[in-house]
Amino acid sequence: MAAGVTAWSFGAVAEAQDRAALLTTLMALEKESWQFVKDKNITGQQSYMADDGLQIFSDGTRFDKAGFLKFMPDLRLDSIAYDTAGEIKIWTPDVATLLYRVTYTSGVKDGKATTTKVASSSTYVRRNGKWWSVLYQETPAP
Repeated sequence: MAAGVTAWSFGAVAEAQDRAALLTTLMALEKESWQFVKDKNITGQQSYMADDGLQIFSDGTRFDKAGFLKFMPDLRLDSIAYDTAGEIKIWTPDVATLLYRVTYTSGVKDGKATTTKVASSSTYVRRNGKWWSVLYQETPAP
């Protein structure tokens, strides 16, 4: 029985390490995507968002990949602060959702900037060994 407990304990530790590693990987991708937006790096965003990806912002605005890439040159991201280190929900070995809070200030073209605080949910799918963003959704946070 002791061998079974040891094996279970080792498996639980390995799973926790894998979960932590995936959280780190996906949070790094998420932060990189925000930087792509800030830098207006359309090529970077193209390689981040899946072709069938969807983004839904806190004001209800929805973009598919083509629509968001078209909108990016007009979007101004002035600042961003991550309010949490993030959490992760692993659905399958190739599907995971990253949950975190973020506050950002943005505007469109030369329009007035607004500060938005949200709970973000970002679902990733691994295809051919690469993690792709397939759904990003914001919920206004107090």
